[in-house]
Amino acid sequence: MSSDQILFGLGLVLVLAVGSQLVARMLRIPALVVLLPAGFLAGIATSDVHPDNLLGSLYQPFVSIAVGVILFEGGSRLSFDEIPPGIRKTVVRLVIGGCLVTWLAITGTVALLYDVDSGVAFLIGAILVVSGPTVVLPLLAFIRPAGAVRALLKWEGVLVDPIGALLAVVVFAAVRSGNGWQPGALLIDLGVGAAAAAVGAPTLWLLLREVHRSAPRMVVPATLMVVVAVVVAADLIRDDSGLFAAVVLGIVVANQRSIDVGRSLFEFQETLVQLLVGVLFILVSSSVAPSEVRAVLPEALVLVAVMVLVIRPVVVALAMLRSSFTARERLFAAWLAPRGIVAGATASAFGPELAQKGVAGADKVLPIVFVAIFGTVVVYGLTAAPVARALGVAGLGRRLVLLVGGHRWARDLAVALTHTGVAVRMWVGPVDQQAAARNAGIDADRGRIMVDAISREAELEEVTDALLLTHDDDFNTLAAAELREELGHGHVFRLAPHPSDPDLLPPSREAGILAGRSLTFEELDRQFAAGARLVAVTARAEGPRPREPTELPLVAVSPDGQLSVAADGRPPTVGADDTVLVLATERDF
Repeated sequence: MSSDQILFGLGLVLVLAVGSQLVARMLRIPALVVLLPAGFLAGIATSDVHPDNLLGSLYQPFVSIAVGVILFEGGSRLSFDEIPPGIRKTVVRLVIGGCLVTWLAITGTVALLYDVDSGVAFLIGAILVVSGPTVVLPLLAFIRPAGAVRALLKWEGVLVDPIGALLAVVVFAAVRSGNGWQPGALLIDLGVGAAAAAVGAPTLWLLLREVHRSAPRMVVPATLMVVVAVVVAADLIRDDSGLFAAVVLGIVVANQRSIDVGRSLFEFQETLVQLLVGVLFILVSSSVAPSEVRAVLPEALVLVAVMVLVIRPVVVALAMLRSSFTARERLFAAWLAPRGIVAGATASAFGPELAQKGVAGADKVLPIVFVAIFGTVVVYGLTAAPVARALGVAGLGRRLVLLVGGHRWARDLAVALTHTGVAVRMWVGPVDQQAAARNAGIDADRGRIMVDAISREAELEEVTDALLLTHDDDFNTLAAAELREELGHGHVFRLAPHPSDPDLLPPSREAGILAGRSLTFEELDRQFAAGARLVAVTARAEGPRPREPTELPLVAVSPDGQLSVAADGRPPTVGADDTVLVLATERDF
């Protein structure tokens, strides 16, 4: 390839990787539903994005390092505190026993559907054992199931990736060598990975402790350096044992309590990991030819159906037998096992190499796995949320507004929002204000914005909007900046700061000031002390009703729960039949 072709190919891969994820977020669907077709179509349109042409011998080392980084990030989300002692045995059964049953069942199904070498069938079964954090974690974040089943599926999704990949390596080596199955090979791979992590973990901890103290902006580069070193060292000793080492390293980071690097690792996930996931899926899917997909498609669709409707339910039923999970939670767990990037990367590495050696059916490995990945992602990605809601195990499934501040008129606003059908949570400091909020029927507790990352993530994962209403303008400024990084800049609003009282100079171009610059805490306090009230008004189909000059619309809630907040001097957007919360003086009602 010429330098211009390489430049075009790299640019196209990056554009498709990021652009597909942006489109998926706007459509509120799993990113893989967009990434896989985008890469597949790009591979049809040009050969410049084909990884063998674009990267050549660099491709497989890049995949090994990139997948290791992704799995480290997944492991860094696994806190032992999330798993109640009563379900830890279920996690072990689902990961270990589930892998074995899934592997053998998929192997048998592939052998029945295709005329391939038995070793190829075992390899496809091993590859399709994996699920993966790149698809499971976003779905769990969107569905928000109950804590125990969420923790179970999160641990399974992260742990089966390296186990499945190592299993695939062992099977691949057996097929390639022709010497058959070597029982101790998998245990050796796991041992090497654990040993590499045992060396890397204290190294990373010591490094992060110093960097976190003196140069916190370097936490992400320092973490990346150690993770890559551990993955490469383990892989040089035993192929793909670096994946297990990466997961163990991530778990160690998640469960140490001496330093909190959660915010930095959040940036690690939101930037580097998301980019790597997008690039890998574009590269893998672009390497699959349409003719290869057509050759395996009918049988592959049957394989997907068997995996979804038979194998997964049987695995979950066996693993969750005599556990504390309800029947509804078991049904939901049985309906969530999408395949992810590790399956695609492993198939793209092993299938072509076996095909070059003339192993019967090896050329079908990558297209079969490609269809299985796309099929399971589409099925689970588009149906898991409705199934969870139907089973009653999903989160609120509606907007949840976080109100920070516990004084009387903040509680009045919280109660008024709940009457419109919007869920409300309050962060309240003083104990008496917490009690008053709970007596009013509001979920209230102290805020977790400054605690460890895992607790903060759990606290905020259902929150869609936030209103900062405390008397401390400096706190409102800092908390708004923090929450906007989590929730988005269009979903966090704070009271206007007093022009001269705050110690900190507020941002000059800050957007998201509730109502306008004149509505400070002191002004709201004064108005409520003078008899102002929050009044709920239903908008008429012919348009907003005429209002008194002293009325101030604050929030509009649509019949389907959508929220519009008055901000920066602009009133809320009001549609027919919306409920509008209006701040009105006593003479207006």
